[in-house]
Amino acid sequence: MRASPKAAPKQERAIRKRNALLASASAEFSAKGFEATTAKSIADHAGVATGTFYQHFHNKDDVLLEVTRQRFEALHAHLQVPEADLNVAEGSDRGTDLQQVFSQALSFLYDFHQQEAGLHDVLEYRRRVDPALAELMDGGEAILMERVRAFVARYVRDQVETTAFCLFSMAEGIVHRHVFQGHSAVSRDEVIATGTRLLSAYFEQQRQC
Repeated sequence: MRASPKAAPKQERAIRKRNALLASASAEFSAKGFEATTAKSIADHAGVATGTFYQHFHNKDDVLLEVTRQRFEALHAHLQVPEADLNVAEGSDRGTDLQQVFSQALSFLYDFHQQEAGLHDVLEYRRRVDPALAELMDGGEAILMERVRAFVARYVRDQVETTAFCLFSMAEGIVHRHVFQGHSAVSRDEVIATGTRLLSAYFEQQRQC
């Protein structure tokens, strides 16, 4: 049975050290992968003793779980369902408003994944063998999916679930394909601009029906 996470510290100095370890762990996992990363390498990168690592975390599985929890908190904080009155103000450019929503979402997702691209591979690998990590990731993705459903339901009367699934997959695919596999002939800005037009066009059409 997996041990319960160690309690988060309350003293400012300990909080700073724990945050430094989390930032270090993200960088180490991203650069080296899971197997090559150790408690010592995380501690060394953070500029603290290895013993300090064990004051806050049981092992590297434990710290990866907390890194993942914080990543989903950041995603959930930034990827919110727009206000219900979006695009209804008199004189507003509805197409532009919708495109702004998609542009902001794709830009955030792109930069979020690009910052530590190697960490994505670690998470996808570890979720297959770590039940606690898989549960956390499944739950975090479910929250995002529910927000996509709420957005889609404003524009689509039928097949809301199918449309939400496709939108989620397309947005994820646009970002992942370019960040993780690259394409030298296409820039980040071009990917986001074209992806924005493609995604928003469908919903602009639905609104006119």
